[in-house]
Amino acid sequence: MRGVWGVPGVLCAVVAALLLACGGCISAGCVLADEQRREQAVEPSLDGTWHPVTAILDGADMSQSMRESTVLKLTDEQYAVTVNGTPDRGTCVLDRSVSPWRMKIQGTVGPNQGRTMLTIIELTKEDRLRVCYDLDGSEYPEQFASAASTGRLLVEYRRELARGTELTGAVEGVPDGDVLMLRVAGGREYRVRLNGIDAPELQQPYGKKAQELLAGLLRDRSLRVVTLGEDRGGQVIGDVYVSLAPGAAETLLNVDLVERGWAWHFVRFAKDNRVLAEAEQSARAARRGLWSEDGAVSPWDFRRQQEQAPK
Repeated sequence: MRGVWGVPGVLCAVVAALLLACGGCISAGCVLADEQRREQAVEPSLDGTWHPVTAILDGADMSQSMRESTVLKLTDEQYAVTVNGTPDRGTCVLDRSVSPWRMKIQGTVGPNQGRTMLTIIELTKEDRLRVCYDLDGSEYPEQFASAASTGRLLVEYRRELARGTELTGAVEGVPDGDVLMLRVAGGREYRVRLNGIDAPELQQPYGKKAQELLAGLLRDRSLRVVTLGEDRGGQVIGDVYVSLAPGAAETLLNVDLVERGWAWHFVRFAKDNRVLAEAEQSARAARRGLWSEDGAVSPWDFRRQQEQAPK
């Protein structure tokens, strides 16, 4: 790494570059013909939220923890990147007239303030973005590669599903009492965590039973998931709807599981959700599920205890 570039700074810049590229820039004085305007309208947009899948700096892979702590958001010609809680923002200029596209990134706020980076960028799939940039800002890379001592950073990003996206498909597995694997048309699989609830960990009392009960409830059923974002591990956070009987109306599974006593209301992430709060109160009062015995420990307290326990 060169100059003031620490790893967080580098990633921020890269992400920024990628995101900025998404917006695309057209000279204000350029007048496009009708056909050109139509082509411009169908050009893929890079706006959205992106997460690093792989990152190679000077030939060395960056750590998973660093990748998972990086979130890139792109809107028009502005980028905003957060790496380990450190914000980095700036602007970019994208040149789509060359192949691969070139992008000039300029940091305005954060560790890259005042710095310029030159990158090449390509959208390999609708939800995959590949970027290689020169950290010194001295020249545009000629290829998507990063070798030792070259000052090149090569990153592949995946696009996060937009909030409110609907996924429909079949349940392929239930790895936890509040997580399911959903296979959609085309064969793609998503790991979905139910929003606002927290089931007992598998090592806790009732943990494996909650998992088994959920797997039985969802066997051979199709689901509809409304996405609310992703967590740091790449799981889709969503509200899950399912019809539990032929011809029956959809049930919001998140609430149903809490009402059955198979999961807790996860107050930290759904503090103002009165429906979940009332569902938990109902399950407690009727001593259903995990509330059938006294002394239930919340999953978040259990996880904290495990982290604090002597190794």
